[in-house]
Parts: sequence; C-alpha cells; structure tokens
Amino acid sequence: MNDTPCKFYYRDQWSRSSARLNPAACADECMHDFLDGKPAGKHSNRDRAAGLSSLDFWWQPGLLEQTKLARQALAQVLWALDDIDRSLLDHLALHNPDLLRWAIRYSKLFTKTDSQVMRHLRQSVAGHEWDAFLNACDCLLEQLEPFDHLIEQAEQHLKTLSLLELMSYLSILAYPALESAEQNTQQSWTVYERVIQRKLQRSSERDFQLTEKILGKSLKRHLSPLLFPGGGSPEKCIAHLESVAVLIAAMSERLDYEATINSFCFDSDMHYQMEPGQPVIYSSSTESTRCWKQTEEKSLLLWSYWLRRAMDDFVIAGMADVIIGTPENHEANQWAWIKAVRSRLVLQTLFGCSDKISLADGAEVDLHQTLLASELSSAFFVKSYLDAYKRHRRQTESPIAALGRMAWEGLLEGENRFPMTWSELPAKIKRIRGWTVSQANPKGDAAAAKNILEFWTVDLRQLSAQIKKTPLAPVPRLSEQPFYKIGRYSFQFPWIAGQQNNLVSAVNSLRRIGVRRPELRSETEQVELCLAQALRQRGFKVVVGYQPPILDGSNAGEMDLICYLDGVVLLLEVKSGFIRSSRHEVWLHRTNTLRKAARQLRRKQHALQPLLNSDQTLRRDLSLPDANAALPIHAWVVDTSIECDGELLDGFRVVSREVMEVVLKDQKHYLQHLETEKDLEIQTLYPDGFSAQTFVDVVTNEAVWRGLLP
Repeated sequence: MNDTPCKFYYRDQWSRSSARLNPAACADECMHDFLDGKPAGKHSNRDRAAGLSSLDFWWQPGLLEQTKLARQALAQVLWALDDIDRSLLDHLALHNPDLLRWAIRYSKLFTKTDSQVMRHLRQSVAGHEWDAFLNACDCLLEQLEPFDHLIEQAEQHLKTLSLLELMSYLSILAYPALESAEQNTQQSWTVYERVIQRKLQRSSERDFQLTEKILGKSLKRHLSPLLFPGGGSPEKCIAHLESVAVLIAAMSERLDYEATINSFCFDSDMHYQMEPGQPVIYSSSTESTRCWKQTEEKSLLLWSYWLRRAMDDFVIAGMADVIIGTPENHEANQWAWIKAVRSRLVLQTLFGCSDKISLADGAEVDLHQTLLASELSSAFFVKSYLDAYKRHRRQTESPIAALGRMAWEGLLEGENRFPMTWSELPAKIKRIRGWTVSQANPKGDAAAAKNILEFWTVDLRQLSAQIKKTPLAPVPRLSEQPFYKIGRYSFQFPWIAGQQNNLVSAVNSLRRIGVRRPELRSETEQVELCLAQALRQRGFKVVVGYQPPILDGSNAGEMDLICYLDGVVLLLEVKSGFIRSSRHEVWLHRTNTLRKAARQLRRKQHALQPLLNSDQTLRRDLSLPDANAALPIHAWVVDTSIECDGELLDGFRVVSREVMEVVLKDQKHYLQHLETEKDLEIQTLYPDGFSAQTFVDVVTNEAVWRGLLP
C-alpha cells in the first residue's frame, strides 16, 4: 500500500495551519479535510485513514480532548483501517477511552463481525467501563440473532416463490393494517422495502420474464384459492401466507432493534450499564425525544403552511369555481389539484426545480402535471381500493374475505381490484392520460402520460442488478417511485399509492435517488436566486455567488449570498438536500453536510470582513456606507432540511429555508393545522415595522415557533 502521499498531505496541512492556529485547531483542520474526502483523486478511504492516523496528535491525550472532530474522524479511521497500529489503539484505550468508545459507536464497528480492531480490543482492554461497553455491544447484536434466524427460515420456505408471487402475498397482508389507528405506516413500508430488496438480491432473470400466461398461472395458483373459495386448494397458499407473515413480523422486530442500535450509536443521551436486572442501555434524558417530536410538529405545521399558500394560488388562478373532472369526483380532484400546487411551490421555492423535469432518456415532463397525476392517482386508490376494502371489511368475517369481495366486485365491473394492481404499459399510459387533460389537450396527452409514468417508475430488473453490484447505493423507497416495472407490466401497491406523501416522494425521487442528475447544479443555483429575490423584496441588497480574490494562495471559496440593509450584513451558506426519515440520516446530515458548511462559513466570514472595506465593486453592489465602519456579519447556514433548524454548529446558526420563507413573508399565521376552525388572525412578526435587525432577532430568537411547539 502506498499511503505516502496522504501522509505528506496531512503533515503539510498541519504545518500550514500551525502558523495561525493552536494545536487542537490544527488537528481539527486535518480531520476536516479527512472527513471531506481529501486529498482527492485516486486515494482510497484506507489510504486517507492511514495518512491521518500517522499524525502525532493522536498520541497526545490532552490535545485530543480539546478537539471537536476526533470522535467522527476516528470512527471513519477505524472502519477503513482494520490494521491500524495496535499500539495506538492500546494508547487510546488507556488515555482517551471515552473517545475510542464513541468512535466505535459512531462507526458501528461492533456490528462488523470480522473486525480485527474489535477482536484486539476484546483481548486487550480491561476495567468495569470497558466490560460494560463491550457487553452492551454484544447484547445489542445478540438481540438480532433470533430474528435473523426467523428471517432466514421464512425465506427458505418461500424460496420457490417468484418476485411477483412474494409481492402478491405481501399485498394481502398489508390491508389489515388499514383497520388499526395505531399502525405505524412508515414502519410497515420499511419492512416491505427490506423484504423486497432481499428478494431482489436473490432474484434471477426468470423473475423478470413476465408474460400474460405466467401472470395468469401465478394468479390461479396463489391468489385465487385465497380470494375466491372453491377456486382451488388453498392449503399451500395459506402456508405461504403464514411464512410471509412470519417474515414480516421478524423483519419488523429486527428493524426495531436496528433503531435501538442506531440510538446507542448516535444519541448522546443514550448510556450503557452492566447492572443485574437493569437494561443494558438506557436514556439519561428525554431531550432528544423532545427535539424529535418538535421537529415532527414543525414539519406538520409547515405542511399546513404550504397548503394554505397553495389555496391562495388556487383561488387567484380562478380554479375555485371550475368543476374538475366528473361532479361526483370534483371535491377529491379539487383537493388533489391544491396539493399538486403545494408540491410545485415547495419544489420550485426550496429546491429550485423548473417547470420541466428532464428524464434519463432526454425527454421532459411537466412538473405540475407530474405532481397532479400523482395526487389524482392517490385519490383514485383511496376511493377504489382503500375505502372499498373498509366497506367490504365491515360486512365480512376476515380481511381475506373482504379482499375477495373487492376483487370480485372489480371483475364484475371490468376493473382490476386485486390486492395489488397491474396492467401492461400501454394500458397504464391510457389511464394516466386522463390525468393530463388541459385546455390545450382536452382528451389528454399520451406522450405526457408516458413521461409521467417513466418519472414515477422503478424497473425492478435494473434495481436487482444495482443491488447486487453496489449494495450500498441508495435505492428507491416504495413510495418514492411507486410504479414497479416487471417485464412489460407496471404494478402498484394500492395501500402505498393511496397513503403516500406525494411531496416527499417527488423531492426524494429527485434529490435522494436522482442525486447525480445533471440539472442538480442549476437547481441549486436557482435555490440561491429565489432566496435572494425574497430578501430583495424586503429591501436587502444581495450579491449572489461572490468569488473573493485568492490571496497568498488562500481561496475562501464562492460565497452563496451576501446581503446588506441598514447596518446588517448577512453571509448565507445555502444547502439543498432531500427529506430525511430517520435520526441516523439526520446525524449523518449534521456531521457531514452541515459540519462542512460551518467550516466553509468560518473561512468565508474571515475573508469577507476586510473585503467589505476594500472591494469597491462589492461595496457598490451592496450599497455599503462609508468605508472603515465595523459592520458585524451574521453568518448562517440556510438548509432545506428542518431537522437541525435553530441549532448552532461550530458557532454558526442553522436556519431552515422554510423558516426564512415564513419570516420574510411574515406569515406565521399560516402555521396552523388545517383542522383549526378559527379564522386566521394575522399577527405580524414585526409590530414596529420590518427592519434588518428585527429580522435577525426574529430568526435568532426563533420567534416563528414561539407558542406553537410542545
């Protein structure tokens, strides 16, 4: 292994930093670079880890305690460098044991059963604290074992089932959850995702060679005996159904324990112990739970905020008096239209999307039509499947009997009302075409329908190949691309299509799954321009994308937004990502994207201060007053995510882009749940009138949320 270039890189970084920073800050600078994947090029993570671990500061216990990033950096070093110097490990275990234990937690190294690092530590460390820690790691893993055994056992019983047949049984078992008000829908979907992904990992080409004959044969053998009594022998079907039920239950329990492991790894309030009769891990505080609940409440209030804005736009556009579709479906269609407007507002304002979205084949799809089709699809599945199931369930003795009645009713009407729906691609396009009706195309647009279907579709054959080749690459969640292509057929799960959050699905399809789209750069620029325009409407002078001069070889980097009004300077670093669904995803966002943004802000703030006096072009563009005035700079990270809103990272405030929108438009009164019956009473955030300083105070004091959160 040739790790010399990486060693030289970090030693050079230390030398450069030592001229202006104390040793702890020098170490942090080196660790920042490591966490940011530097040095770039063909170096592997192992090369970089070897280079960083060669620095002397790891042998200085007092210095390490003063650093900010040692836990995160050491976590990645341990994961990448299994042959790390054992004497260094022993030194850290003795002199910085908490640091080493947290690094193991952050890296989840104890879940890596072949880890030589963990094997060495088990043989070398001693003392009650280490015993308790290693015992906690062992106990957490042991809790997974019985469920892994049940999963493997169930999958063995089901190995003769094709992908299609497994999906059929999953669909049957999904409906009873609709009857429970306490059902965790997202948790259930995650279980189904995991089950299907494991099947795709083992799928053969035969699973994707689906014909009408194969489909009919499968229905006759697996669905008909259950749904239509007397249609065949149900014994094998019942056995398969029971095995799938075991698989779902075991997978659900496993995911629960995975969440417990993630809490242990990433929640600073989670502690461990080795006391008889006491839990191995426990929470010392309810603070993290409280913060998570507050984040959920913020998300719900913002969901209502954008819907209220969409209603305003709906009325202004003259749509309130227009009959949408047939009279009996008008109310549902109207609501679908409003939600589509809501999603378009969010995607364009927060994520920089244009009116058209480019597909992989170069075709374009209209953003509003795509969102509307998704909302109309959801409305259709609610009425024709979910409500129909509940109606039949009230009249039958079992969920399967209700599904049978729903399927039979569909056959009598010439419609597919099986627990899982499917059609050949031309037929699916024909149905979607009805959702593209406009004044220009009163009968709908077949080409637009085809492109909409393409946007929302995941090809399971291609996904299977991806999972096998790159198992760690992001894969679409069931709701993010809810049309599943197998051969020439398109499948949907009604219980997902009817309940999914179409806004989240669209955002994450574009930003989580489509992270390598060529349009992403221009969309990010548009996010900045949109925020700049909102600030200008409040009187700020705004410079977008300012590139400071390179001085003494030092490049501070492009500054997203510099704003000035009445003695107040704002320096904004804008980040645009996807919508996260777990605490682990939030932790990764905080320690990677936002950490990097705060570092960038520190460098840019330092560079900007003198330039406010010396750069005449910048001064003119900002309409700055006389030079030599000491202007304070408020440096914020403006993030499209809500989870870290209001936090301070390395001294820099994180502000949600949505909060900025509410504050700039002075629309706190729109942050009310839709079921709130009282009239919206406008209560301005600026009782004495808007000013730059008041704006800063409103943001930094989180006045938007005052009185709204639990």
